[in-house]
Amino acid sequence: MSTTMTSPPRRASGGAVTFAGVLRSEWIKFRSLLSTRLLLIFTFVAVVGVAAMAAWIQALSLEGIMQNGMGMGMPGEPVEPMTLEQAQQVMGFSIYAIPNAGLQIGVLILGALSVLLISSEFGTGMIRSTMTAVPKRLPAFFAKALVLVVVSYILTLVAAVVSTLVAMPIFSAYGVELNFGTEGVLYSILMGGLYVAGVALMGLSLGALVRSSAGGIIVLVALMFLLEIGTSLLGLAPGEFWKYVGQYVPSVSGGRMLEITDKEAFITPLSGGLIFLGWIALITVPAVISLKTRDI
Repeated sequence: MSTTMTSPPRRASGGAVTFAGVLRSEWIKFRSLLSTRLLLIFTFVAVVGVAAMAAWIQALSLEGIMQNGMGMGMPGEPVEPMTLEQAQQVMGFSIYAIPNAGLQIGVLILGALSVLLISSEFGTGMIRSTMTAVPKRLPAFFAKALVLVVVSYILTLVAAVVSTLVAMPIFSAYGVELNFGTEGVLYSILMGGLYVAGVALMGLSLGALVRSSAGGIIVLVALMFLLEIGTSLLGLAPGEFWKYVGQYVPSVSGGRMLEITDKEAFITPLSGGLIFLGWIALITVPAVISLKTRDI
């Protein structure tokens, strides 16, 4: 009579899922798509190109006002030379904003890309594979967010530096000095990246909430562009309250964060940054809760 020996079941091979592993996986998915790489290159070129065009227009206008005053050298107009500061005040333009002159292009493209990064997985059903590999779900979302934030920040930062380098000789040709030592330039470069990174995080969160590429992009465009137009129209309504409500939309508060000077009857740059951060939290927190609790 023989005895059959049964060995105990072995534990499945492979270690536990770590955030570093999930992050590496999301980075591979992000950079492996040729369309994503081409889109990032196009965004960089577009941001720098718009900044160069803005630099040429602004430098030309500043030179004209500095030399001839508001008449801009037109026949019959009085010649009243102005300083650079006076010319900027007349134009309502700050020279340190040149590095971020093409920022809205980056906001639009990178924001849309952020929505697609997760909404496309819901559309194709790939999200089930992602969440099966990462059962806790949230590490996958945070890994996507970290990849997007870092890429958006670095891309915007490099584009702003190149934009400044391109703008320097343009301004110099018209007798206006611009360099990295100009007041507010370095601050503008550093904060511009944070602004775009924040919009990218909002786009990713909207993609997780809406779970539709078209719907998420529409909501993002409405928040970052159309809401500002709508609230500016509210300023025509009677009452003091409606005159100031437009300052609290994400595009205006985020843009105010990039400035260095206080304005009368306007939120401060610090307040603008805090309000923009509040908008990010307002969209990201529900997205995290939705991703954790809703069926995939």
